[in-house]
Order: sequence, then C-alpha cells, then structure tokens
Amino acid sequence: MPVGNGDESDEISECVLKLSAKYFVEKKALSGSIVIIAINSREFTKRYLLQTIHNGIKYSIMVKTPYQPHANASHFREKAKNYMMMLENKFDLRNHISLLRKLPTWNPFAKTIVLYEKQQDEDNEKLSMSFINELHASKLLRTIVLIYSPLDDEIISYSWNPYSETNCGGECEYVYILDRCKDNLISQIEVQREMFPLDLKGCPLLTYAVISEPYVMPPVRKLTSELWDDAHEFEKGGEISLVKIISQFTNMTLVTRTSEREENWGVIYPNGTATGAYSLLRNDSVDLVIGNIEVTRTIRKWFDPTVSYTQDEMTWCVTRAGKAATWDNVVTIFQLSTWLATFGCLFGMSLLLHYMNYKENSGVSKWPTDSILKSFGMLLGWSVTLEARSATFRILMFVWLCFSINMGISYVSFLRSFLMHPRFEKQISNEADLIRSGIPLGGREIYRSYFETNNASSFYLYRKYNSTSFAAGIRRVAYERNFAVVASRRQATYLDRVLGKGESSIYCFPESDNLYKYGVALLAREWYPLLERFNNIIRSVSENGLIKKWSEELFIRTKGGEGTSTIVPLGMQHLLGAFLLIGVLHLVCCIVFIGELVLAYFAKKKVHETAPGSHRKLYYY
Repeated sequence: MPVGNGDESDEISECVLKLSAKYFVEKKALSGSIVIIAINSREFTKRYLLQTIHNGIKYSIMVKTPYQPHANASHFREKAKNYMMMLENKFDLRNHISLLRKLPTWNPFAKTIVLYEKQQDEDNEKLSMSFINELHASKLLRTIVLIYSPLDDEIISYSWNPYSETNCGGECEYVYILDRCKDNLISQIEVQREMFPLDLKGCPLLTYAVISEPYVMPPVRKLTSELWDDAHEFEKGGEISLVKIISQFTNMTLVTRTSEREENWGVIYPNGTATGAYSLLRNDSVDLVIGNIEVTRTIRKWFDPTVSYTQDEMTWCVTRAGKAATWDNVVTIFQLSTWLATFGCLFGMSLLLHYMNYKENSGVSKWPTDSILKSFGMLLGWSVTLEARSATFRILMFVWLCFSINMGISYVSFLRSFLMHPRFEKQISNEADLIRSGIPLGGREIYRSYFETNNASSFYLYRKYNSTSFAAGIRRVAYERNFAVVASRRQATYLDRVLGKGESSIYCFPESDNLYKYGVALLAREWYPLLERFNNIIRSVSENGLIKKWSEELFIRTKGGEGTSTIVPLGMQHLLGAFLLIGVLHLVCCIVFIGELVLAYFAKKKVHETAPGSHRKLYYY
C-alpha cells in the first residue's frame, strides 16, 4: 500500500472502491465482502482504504486478520459472496486463505479480489498468475488480481479463464488485463470473459459409475485409454442417459470409469478419508459419481450432490409367498361356516322330504337314507324321482331345487376361479410378520444404523442384521428363499424381473411399511464449479419428463420379454383334490363293504349256532 501523502492514498482508495464495485456481486447486508488485511499500527494509510470502502459500498464489510486470534464465528453461517485480500507481501496470500477456510462463511464460489503493491523488479503477469494459482489450489476460481505500481501510480486489474480451448479447469497459464485506474479514472482494456462458458470445448467430464440397475446398467465394453485404465462404455441406465445429456448440453467429453469390484461406493470415515468411489471424489480424481446415490448428512458434509432428480423408497424385500397347496381346492372354495350351513340345510331338508314322502306314500322305509341321497343328488344337479301328492310337498321340492341351483352355480364359479388363478400362502408384508418368521435378514452396512434405536422391534432387527452387498442379498432372496434384505424398491423390482425370468419371486413391503423415502441425485466433488449448470440441466430434463420416460422404457422392455399371464392352464395338480376326494370316498365304500361282509359272516355263524339244522334262507342286503 502507498505510504505517500494523503491525497495519493485517497486516489488509490477511490480506484480500489470503483474497481471492486464493478467486479463484486452486490447483495444484501451481511452477505457481501470479507476484507482480509493485516492490521498494523505502522501501516496507518490503510485506514483511508477502509474508510473509503465503508463509505462507498452499499453492502457490509467484515474485516479479518490472519495474524490475530479469531473469535468464534459459528453464529454467522451465511456464505460470503465476495472476498478482498490486501497483501503486504506475496507470501501473505496463503495465510489469508487459511483463515477464510476456517470460517463458516467459506465459499469458493465467491468472487475474489487480491490487492498487492508490486516491487520494482516484479513482473505483473507472473505475479498475477502465481496469486491465481494459489487461489486455484483452494478452488477459488472467480479471481481478479489488482496490481498497484508505485512508480506509475496506477492500478492494473488482471483476470483469467479457467475453461477455454486450452484449459479445462487447470492452473492458470496466461492472464489478460481488464482495467487500468489512474488519477481516479478507469480505462477499460477488455470486457471480463465468461469464466464458465456455455460451450466447454470438449473438456472431459470424468464420471465414476457404480453399477446399480436400472440406474446404471453394466458396461458394454472396456475402452483403451492412455489416461484411464478403467474407462468403459455404457449405453443403458437412467443416470447414464442423464450424464450423456449433461455432456451434450455443455459440449463436454464424457469419460465413464468403473471398477470390477461390485458395488464399489466405498466408506466415508469421520475424518473425511474415504474408500472406493468416494475416495476418487475426495481427491478430485473424478467430477461425478453416479449409481443410485442416497444423499445423507455425511455425504453433504464432504461432497456436493446435485438436485434430486427422482425419488426412491428404502424398504424390506422378502421372498414372495409360495403357491398354496392344490389338493384342497374342492374344499377351500367355501369357508367352514358355509359348508356347515350347506350340510345342515341338506340334512334338514332331507328329513322334511322323508317325512312328507313317508306320510303321503305307503311302503316307504322308516330310515331317511334314500331321502338324503335324493336331496344330495338335487344339490349336485342330478335328476331324482319323488312322488309328491300334496302342494306343500311340491313347494318344498321347488324351494330345495332353487337352493340347489344357486349353490351349484356358486360352487362351479368359485371352483373355476380357484383352478385357473393360483393361490398363495400368507405373505410376510410388514416388520411384525418379519420378526415372527425368524428368517435371517440384512443389507448394506450403511443401513444398519437406521435400526439403532430404543424401539423393541428395531433393536431386534439391529441385532439380527447381517451385512452383505445389495446384489448378494437380492439373489439370496430370489434363489434361496430364506432371507430378507433392505433394498431400494426400484432396484429390487427391476432385478426381480431379471432374476425371475418372467415370474416374480421377490416381494417388497407396501409403501405404508417403507423404512423411508429418499431423493436420488448425482454426486459431485466438493465445490465443483459447474454444479449449478448441471442442476439447471437436470431440472430441465426432469420437467420435460425424460427421466420418467427412460425409467419406464427399461421396465417395459423387461416386462415385454416375460410373456406371462395371471391365468395358468388347467393341469393335473389343480384336479388333485377332486381325485383325492374320489379316492377317499371309494376307500370309505370299500371299508363299509368289507364291514358288511364281516357282519354278515358273524350273523350267519350265530344263526347256525343257535338253530342247528335249520335250513332257513338268509337274505342279506
């Protein structure tokens, strides 16, 4: 800073004021610039600059120093929109950045102005590039450097292009002059160029894909690349289509990397270190991670997710209940109460018909066996013969005939439905059923903490929880039929269609029994400068219905290949109950017949013993 007379200091301060007013983003109070200076009693001339800025700028100024202990600033968490750093020497910048990073207002997306008084043998452009690269290392890209030359009594402002035909967010290789300010007059040399242009000239969009069907389908082939040995070509998947659209809108070259390791999302530790895909994102090796990313508090702390483009549900998925036994089809058509009422009516009507027949006709046996058989024959729709002589008898027969027709039609209708539409055993459909079943359960390790509560059922689920991958859990549910897995509903539904080969084998709890719903997003590295552009594209694509269309196409394709129907052809297993019933009745007939023969034998023997020599003929019926 100049140490000359007051007029000189005032002029320079006015230049700084005008240039900062031109470059800064004006916002409401308490969200404007943060001025970083080194307060020193010997450098009294800085008061001119501070006083000028305070009096001339419409937004508030927060003055900080990296050389004094800083008070707790946790009460103020709104992100800063602008930074101004006044350097006494070119090595102060690192200390200023270190102070900013510790503040809750830290925002690398803010505009940053660096003010420095050059020495006689220093080069303006080299100074500017060194400051810009120092800021770039801390992800501050929207930077302008003000170089004050005491010899010329002039301030020159320099800026750069993070994205251009020769640079894709890398270090600064050249700068250009924006303005010159001398004698309180600003001369514009060049209009500030767009730092993040609409056309990114084929810059690479590095994406790491974790295969999560149907969000990210498996790659079709591996690519040969000198830079990335894990680059692959992907064609299908909702998120694959989404990042392709993003790369087309921004004119970026999509590079999709993946790992042969299954479900390589990785783990984020409390200190910020990570493994798997998260580790690549933490060290800025990739720009995006895709693959059904559920945005949690931990992920928001260390990364920047895009806006949510769809919703999914986390729920329990179990084996679909097996088909019920078919041998009892002919019996289970009606409930027990219906059968009891029907047989009660049968025997009651049989006795009434027998009474009327016995009363009106001679030679009728006292036993109602014949009437029971005829009443049962009418119930089955057979023809029977009854000699009704009175009107009461005829009305009684007509009423029973109407009842028999109604029951016969009902039985045949229900039987047809039972035979052609399969029945299933009781389905596990909520947590209470799951706990009662006692089957093993589990899922990915990150979901275990959800059950770490004081709730009794959650405590049981937490103790019984087995950590496994999502794919392994779903396969175990589908094939081994003795496991329950915590799963994404959309993923489970899709894999059920694939693994079942046309027949559903997985049942996910209904929406009312979900664990929770969550928004699905793409995951960008922390302070990714193109995030807002990507968010706008995602909103546009979502509003136009493309994301929903991509998802539906995948499910329709899978469904179309199934060729299944809820109606199954009639087979031997459906009629097994009828054949069993016939067999049981024949067995009963045989037992009765054998019993009659045995009784007849003993009766004949007894007659011979009591009346020897008797030649009476015995007739057995």
